[in-house]
Amino acid sequence: MGNPSSEELAADKRTLRVIWLAVASGVILISAVMTFLVQSGSGGTMAEGGLIFTVNAALNITSILLGFSIQKKLDASLPSASSYAEAMGLIRTRCILSIAVVEGSALFAAVAVFLTGDLLNLAFVLPFFAFAWLFFPSDERFAYWLALWGGER
Repeated sequence: MGNPSSEELAADKRTLRVIWLAVASGVILISAVMTFLVQSGSGGTMAEGGLIFTVNAALNITSILLGFSIQKKLDASLPSASSYAEAMGLIRTRCILSIAVVEGSALFAAVAVFLTGDLLNLAFVLPFFAFAWLFFPSDERFAYWLALWGGER
């Protein structure tokens, strides 16, 4: 197949960016809705708020570590890809998987806000945005991934 054309590369970048931004938009939306519900008095009746907060913290730490691990494995596996299609498959799969894992803990934090009525649980949404920004599929990140891949063999 050869190295990617500029149109193919642009389409792959655009697709991954749209997915990335859609996931981030979902986290923003559910966090805003849950916060609104708590502020309007519709949520926050769970008595075990301390337990939920602790579970939220543990889940958040675990998901961030797992997300970083998935990204690190992407870096390690790209040099063995023999074609652009295989490299992009690895990039797409690992990127979507890593952002989804971290999104899961952010969504749990938003639900925890609703269940407990404690807005402090929203603090566990912030690491999601840091992760999303850090690993956003920018032009520089794509250049890094393609350099790791090293081209068609």
